[in-house]
Amino acid sequence: MSSSVAGAPDLSGLIELSRDPALDLKPVILRVQTDLFLTAPVHDRAILQAFESLAAGLIPTVDEDTLRVVAEKLDGCPDVPEGVRAALATRGFPLAPPRERETEAETDRAIAENPGALIGTRVLERLLARARTDTDLARTLLGRPDIPPADLAPLWLFAESEQRRAITEAVEATAALRPCPPAPRALATSLVEHSHSRDIQAFVTALGNGLGLPPNYLSAAVDPAARYDLLTLALRAADLREGEAVFVFLTLNDNVARSVDRVFALVTLFRETSRATARDLLCAILGVPVMERTGGEHQPLHGPEAKRPAAAASERGGFRTLLPTRLRRTS
Repeated sequence: MSSSVAGAPDLSGLIELSRDPALDLKPVILRVQTDLFLTAPVHDRAILQAFESLAAGLIPTVDEDTLRVVAEKLDGCPDVPEGVRAALATRGFPLAPPRERETEAETDRAIAENPGALIGTRVLERLLARARTDTDLARTLLGRPDIPPADLAPLWLFAESEQRRAITEAVEATAALRPCPPAPRALATSLVEHSHSRDIQAFVTALGNGLGLPPNYLSAAVDPAARYDLLTLALRAADLREGEAVFVFLTLNDNVARSVDRVFALVTLFRETSRATARDLLCAILGVPVMERTGGEHQPLHGPEAKRPAAAASERGGFRTLLPTRLRRTS
């Protein structure tokens, strides 16, 4: 049972009384439930479903005076369930549209910044969707100890190194349970060629098309410094070998190639993130199912398992000599 439901007042006595044919407590119950709904700190899924189930059932049966009071109280609340809105409208008491997005954004920020607010699934999904493009909100959510690392996966790009590691480990625990068929080797070959020619636009397009990513996928990294981290996850999801990834780090962008520390960090990220984990992190960060091309058609990365060709294993290490001596580290 969710904490929001567990902490609600016990109305079993009123419900029992409502079954007495000599009494009509339906208006009282509807008003009480409306007040409880409006004063709840968070409208999570459990509260929304409970209120919709009860209110939508009572609204057709109560008097107009009660409906007028209930409608006035609910008017302007953005979280009124559609079933309740429809029931009130049918009785001639339509509610005004939900508040404007700016007001909702302020409400969301207030919830995120309130350490005592219990954030339910529905609200968290809304907060995470907004936080993908709102650095301050993202950092506020990352600072809440009550949100599990796995739920914070959409904000991986905003997290510091230790928190990134915790999120990655949480995602890895479930990512390995889903099939992760290999990407076509032609994709890796194409990426290496574009990197060698320093054609960044062609590289980004080929990688995005190869995985079925949205055209503007790199814009998910609000901080330009994090774009190569996102790119590294995509390279891992695209099934590049480590040597091929290093080649990209050393040739695609001079600013990255000139920084030994930056290349080390990217190589470490690539090496320590499994392909399935990189795939699922991309899914979370972009908020879409990641796709890859297989056999000329788009297929989800979560699609049926495919056996890796035997030749692929023998080709491992073909690019490993590209890793300069000064960049080599013992695992």
